[in-house]
Amino acid sequence: MQDIISQWNRAASKYAEDQECSEYVESNKRIVKARFEYFSGEKVLDLGCGYGVYTGYFRSIGADVIGIDGSEKMIEIARARYPIIDFSVMDITAPFAFENDQFDVVFSNQVLMDIENIDFVFSECRRILKAGGILYYSIVHPAFYDCHWLKDSNGYRYAKAMDKYIKTYQFKNEFWGETEHFHRPLSYYLNVAAKNGFTLKQTCEPISYDGISKNSDLPLFFFAEYINTK
Repeated sequence: MQDIISQWNRAASKYAEDQECSEYVESNKRIVKARFEYFSGEKVLDLGCGYGVYTGYFRSIGADVIGIDGSEKMIEIARARYPIIDFSVMDITAPFAFENDQFDVVFSNQVLMDIENIDFVFSECRRILKAGGILYYSIVHPAFYDCHWLKDSNGYRYAKAMDKYIKTYQFKNEFWGETEHFHRPLSYYLNVAAKNGFTLKQTCEPISYDGISKNSDLPLFFFAEYINTK
């Protein structure tokens, strides 16, 4: 995990800069803000908070929120942007430094697909969540992420070609510098959640593409919300 944390330390500045002007990030924000419109002091953990954009949003709508991330550089950026919020550097592949039944909501945006042992992460989320608490995460959609666009004669990207899906494997992204990515089919995520005592409440595969240059009927992201059924 230390190698992955080092990768994100190197990528932190460019990642934060690029995310602020990404149309895909904006589509994600709309989904999250539609789901979480207000809080009344509930304790929320932003798991893998990055530069803190959702941590800041949750505080602005009334949450008692904490942000954690393994990358020191990400946390530096988050603290500079949101100085009144509690941010901590924490390796989420190790036991979380929180008490049992501490949180009402654990939120994780675009993190789990970059973590090798998600079984452990799910088990720790269950431990720190109260009975009936919410686990809400988003990931890049594994059925459409590691694919190549197919174009028609006008350059319209109408489909994606995939040659491997069921097996798990890993590769490196190069968007913000080299960062590790772990491909798993959706069934893997759903089964790990069920194994760890979570009940699926709802999923979402939002529209990400404009339908003009790229086919809007192919999702880029996958969102899932679970209830902790202790």
